[in-house]
Amino acid sequence: MKIGIISINMYSKGLNFACPLHTWAFQQFLLENGIDCTVLSYKPNYYEGFNLRHPYDYYKKKYEAKLAKKGTITDPQEQKQYEDNLKYIKEKMDLWQPLREEREIRYEKFQHFIDQNYIRTKKCYDSDLLEVEDPGFDCYICATDVIWKNTPEFGYDRGFFLGSTCMENKKKIAYAASRGTHFATTQEETDQFFHYLNDFDSISVREKTLQQYIEQNSDIQAPVVLDPVLLHDREFYEKISVKPPEEHYVLLYYVMEQAKETIRQAALYAQAHHQKIIEITDLPVGGGRLAAYPDVDYTLRYAIGIEEWLGYLLHADCIFTNSFHACCFSILFEKPFFAGHRNSEKVALILDAFGLSHRKLVSKGNPVENPPAPIDYDQVHTLLAQKRKESADFILGAIRKAEITERQPQDYSASKKELRYRVQYNSGKISDAFSSDWDETAGILKKLPSGSLEYIPHAAEKRNDGSSHLDSNQYRLPNHRFAGWRIRIQIDHRWFWIGENKKLLLRKDAKNVPTGQLHIFQDGEKLPYLPVNHISYMVAEAIWDPIFPLKVLRKLKHLPERFS
Repeated sequence: MKIGIISINMYSKGLNFACPLHTWAFQQFLLENGIDCTVLSYKPNYYEGFNLRHPYDYYKKKYEAKLAKKGTITDPQEQKQYEDNLKYIKEKMDLWQPLREEREIRYEKFQHFIDQNYIRTKKCYDSDLLEVEDPGFDCYICATDVIWKNTPEFGYDRGFFLGSTCMENKKKIAYAASRGTHFATTQEETDQFFHYLNDFDSISVREKTLQQYIEQNSDIQAPVVLDPVLLHDREFYEKISVKPPEEHYVLLYYVMEQAKETIRQAALYAQAHHQKIIEITDLPVGGGRLAAYPDVDYTLRYAIGIEEWLGYLLHADCIFTNSFHACCFSILFEKPFFAGHRNSEKVALILDAFGLSHRKLVSKGNPVENPPAPIDYDQVHTLLAQKRKESADFILGAIRKAEITERQPQDYSASKKELRYRVQYNSGKISDAFSSDWDETAGILKKLPSGSLEYIPHAAEKRNDGSSHLDSNQYRLPNHRFAGWRIRIQIDHRWFWIGENKKLLLRKDAKNVPTGQLHIFQDGEKLPYLPVNHISYMVAEAIWDPIFPLKVLRKLKHLPERFS
């Protein structure tokens, strides 16, 4: 049985140290237990076209594109949104610019770790490609961190739910799935969440609250298991860790939120113990947030890799962090540590699971004047051994079950036929000679930046069940005959042409269109059922043939195929 692992790994915008680590730890655990598996190189749906090596370039490009639209907005509310968004992008751009060289070093170290340690697919997939290309696995495992979140603007990521077309009728296992802070907010989103879960063979989750949510709202059993990094002991990570040049330091590692209290209390602790702080973060913070504490001796380390990060955790005298995975490694390495506030519940839950809730920092507290009780690591590791066995038993048992159990084939077309989408009609050619008979009371006719015209009807959306029809062309171009439509669809972010056999062909760019392979649709022709799980847009582009005067035709020795 060929197993594919899908998780958040390299493609975390902050280059979070834990993302490649937990995927590697999970794959290594399976390999150690004789299970062949491959990591899918996968970009989440919210990743978009982010430049992982140079975030500054990404935001600069967005800023310039946004700036080009300045002065074109007349609605006051839209203008306010535009200005706020422009300001946000400019702030991001300015934050990343000073880190350009350090970011590149960190990126290269991450890439080296993955190249050296992963068994992975050569191709990088996303939710679009998994609708049309099968990586060829018999069983898929979605493995941990916040993979089941309902991201604002982007929603759920089908790939992380193993809900893509290429995964249909394959064995499906979830290991230590988490949903973070973004939950379903509507009944439709709730139904979609459980629609995905009902197609799994085995499910486990990382947090007790997610277990309760699933089991209280369905018949699905979802045991709580350990994050993959905790499936291994201390020695497993010591072998790859790099000892830092500093000694006797306090480690401050913060992610995501501002972490003001974590930083403030780390400064108090270090001053009281006359120790230096090593500050590490995933955020673009220039000279570091400890710059606001002039009496604190600190060094900011940004351009480090995963092995160095582990080394800083392993050799620290004390750790202050708001990171879930830094808490996990603090436990593995038996460190005195303090856990700061996070908007999500995962840090609080991992502390509670090991009887360490007293290590959570109190708002406006002082860890020097009111120190928490020491950590009884004998008790902690007794709990860890028990939970590690339960977690191993779950995943190894789920894989054995998948190997010996026949899965009854299912028809997934019903939900796909419920999809609705609008068709936009593009003039195709770029010419000022176009005229239009489109009813502008029933839709919007506009000129695109490319120079072509586009009509967007207000009419009801088309159905993806093969029953809907294209509208009739209402563009007119002198000396040209309308020859039909070529159609492209956007699944999530990528565009695909509809081919001659109704197969979807990836549209790499407008200059590389395999015209001979496309299906040419006629006015009023039925739109085909497309076996995909999402359609963002459909665009019908008009095709035009020149009408040659007879005297010109007589001079042509080689006529185009459609005239012969």
